[in-house]
Amino acid sequence: MKRASAFVFLAISLCTGCGYHFSGSGAKLPEGVRSVSIPIFGNQTIQTGIESEVTRALVEKFTSAKQLLVTGQSEADALLSGTVKSFITSPSAVTLGTQTATEYRATVTIEATFKRQRDGKVFWKGAMSEWRNYPVDSDLAVTEANKQEAIRQASVLLAERLYVMLLEDF
Repeated sequence: MKRASAFVFLAISLCTGCGYHFSGSGAKLPEGVRSVSIPIFGNQTIQTGIESEVTRALVEKFTSAKQLLVTGQSEADALLSGTVKSFITSPSAVTLGTQTATEYRATVTIEATFKRQRDGKVFWKGAMSEWRNYPVDSDLAVTEANKQEAIRQASVLLAERLYVMLLEDF
């Protein structure tokens, strides 16, 4: 009797599964959406070029994922548009003696909207932020290059999070 009960329990467990699946395996595309346009984001910050970096990261993420065809706006079923709302740098590490910053945190905040073009149905609208730390160097050009790399990394993280939020079925 115990064996039979254990077998039935095991069989039911195997049939129902636990719901776990690998990331990227469960795209939930909205009805009628097979392509997306990602026009260049707006920029409400004083950091020049940040909108291009965010847009580039989004286009690369959506293109590499191959769930939606990335096309021009006139051909696309959906539109992913947005604005870089803020870019903040703040010291994240300082020396003990002189209180000089040795590392900064770069925080990028975006607002985005994902909607179907034919009827304007909004599937998602919201804001999100990502940050990366970067080292300060006595050479200002090196510090600026470090900041640009932090912006690039934060943009990639934003693109990954936004993609998962929009298209992954967890």
